[in-house]
Amino acid sequence: MPPHQTILNRFDTPQTSRDTGSTNESFTIGAKERPVKPFSSDSQPHRNLIALIWRFLLTFFSLVLLAISLWQFSKSQSLSKWEQRWFNMLSILFSGSGSLGLGSLLGYLGSMLRWPLLAQTMYKMQDVDSILGMSPPAGSLRLIKRHIRERISRTTFIVTAYLVTNVLGRLSVAIFGLAYNMMDKTGIEYPILATNWTSVSWAGNADTTTNQAVGLGQEATEGKDTTSIIIMLDNSSYSLSGLEISNSTLQVGTSAVNYSYQLKDFQEGYTILSNRTVHSTVKCTLIEVKQGKYWRWNNWNRTGPFNWGKGNDPKDVLSGVLSASNTSRSESLATDKRSVFPQEWVSPISLLDEEPKTSQIYIVCDKLAWECSPILTETTTRESHQIQLHERFFHPTKLYGLLGLGLDLGSNVYDGSVDNYLFYVDQPSTRAFSPNALDGLGRICLQNFTMPLNKTQWNSYTLWVSGLVARLPIVAIQHANTALPRYTRDTHSNQTAGTVYLHTTLEVNWNRVILIAVSITVGQILAILAVLYYCNGVYTRDDSHLATAELLKTIINRFDGGKLMTGEELAVSLDRALGASVSYGTRKGQDGGPPKVDLACGLNSDFPPFPRKGQFERKHTLKKR
Repeated sequence: MPPHQTILNRFDTPQTSRDTGSTNESFTIGAKERPVKPFSSDSQPHRNLIALIWRFLLTFFSLVLLAISLWQFSKSQSLSKWEQRWFNMLSILFSGSGSLGLGSLLGYLGSMLRWPLLAQTMYKMQDVDSILGMSPPAGSLRLIKRHIRERISRTTFIVTAYLVTNVLGRLSVAIFGLAYNMMDKTGIEYPILATNWTSVSWAGNADTTTNQAVGLGQEATEGKDTTSIIIMLDNSSYSLSGLEISNSTLQVGTSAVNYSYQLKDFQEGYTILSNRTVHSTVKCTLIEVKQGKYWRWNNWNRTGPFNWGKGNDPKDVLSGVLSASNTSRSESLATDKRSVFPQEWVSPISLLDEEPKTSQIYIVCDKLAWECSPILTETTTRESHQIQLHERFFHPTKLYGLLGLGLDLGSNVYDGSVDNYLFYVDQPSTRAFSPNALDGLGRICLQNFTMPLNKTQWNSYTLWVSGLVARLPIVAIQHANTALPRYTRDTHSNQTAGTVYLHTTLEVNWNRVILIAVSITVGQILAILAVLYYCNGVYTRDDSHLATAELLKTIINRFDGGKLMTGEELAVSLDRALGASVSYGTRKGQDGGPPKVDLACGLNSDFPPFPRKGQFERKHTLKKR
């Protein structure tokens, strides 16, 4: 008997065994005991949509996390070895997750594409087998190769487009590698340098009780050359704008003057502002002087007279100042060194360390004098709290005394007949270059007191004197800030040269990152919409081997003995047995029930909408009654 007859007989008369019969009987009893759940018309599209959304979100959040990693690591100025390892791990992890989500999404779209392809035309079983296995790239490629060898159809182009999209989509996440790069930067790192205010050339380390010259005088003298001094010729309006210092702030109150200067640090030849500001504040009061007597003017109230010279109060510092100044002038007249407009800067010196040193500075003329109360403070910023005394760079009052300006300090010290005090008297106007120069005081000292006193005029004179005293330490500090030796600000070491560095940074082209992320996201959405549109009107089935086996049961049951065949051998045998091509379509349901889907010959290619679940259940119940 020919082989094909044997196959036909198998189709006509299926062979059964005792085991088969018992199994069928048990299946029948089980089916009667557990009725099949009615089919829901919208369950599969709903499941498809949920599956696509989950796969889309996996890719979307993977790209978001990858972008966050790029942003976080790109902020670092230098990545350590462990930071580089962490970035490599996270970038590979999120890229792999994104590629995994894309592959899963495209694979699911491929499983949906099978059903409209099977429904649009008749296929041999070899084509059916290839279309059912087209979801992975290898299955699509196998179908395309066979079609190229045999025949090219519309299915070939659709599967080719899907294969290209599938492969490029899975690899698209790798394009992120073009958006960022690890860069090694080498160069010389220059430390931030700060002025060494503990240098022996600065007044902070000088012993003012010896003849040692200190640096304040030199710094103030040289620093004064950089200031802008404009002496007002109109004695009635001495404007303090003429006492302004570059890179400092001048504030004039009703009775006091304040200078603020923010210290500078240095890096690679450039100056940068430090976090410390020095404030010099001075308030002066007017003293009226006559032979042997003086009067104080406080808030324009005249008190006195008080004696100075012979018979003065041994505890009155001001009387000692006037006596010391008078002695200094007498010596200047004797040596013919007195200037035309004599002005003297007098600083009291305490002889007892236990006794608090007076902080007053005195400016003395022939008939006038000013008692000035200066204070030097430091803050961390222009408006913040003051720095504690033990943390300051500068003494609160020491810089105003002009002590140690001359090489011979003793020649400028006089006895004012006051207990426990000597007086340092300096005549800046007798030197060509002086730290203060007492600018404009020559004209003020020639003024006479005329009653009633012109308060506006004399208040401007007093503020001018306050400005002269207040600017002295600022001028000196400003010049010394750039002239003194320096050390590294952070380590206080003398190693001021730069060091070679190697910094690894992550450079990110954010335009590319955004473009790639948007392209992948939009591409996913377009692919989903295209497949949903193409599958519209076709009953799609899930990607399950059992569901596929149930669909193929109509054909496979007509053939026996193929369990050990390869897929290609089984497809050829089925084509011979059927003698016709098959397609995916529908049959009418029994008793008005939902239509049935099948893979066979002569099926309807129209997929009518399912009746609602509630309508089908009511019809099924009425039929039973």
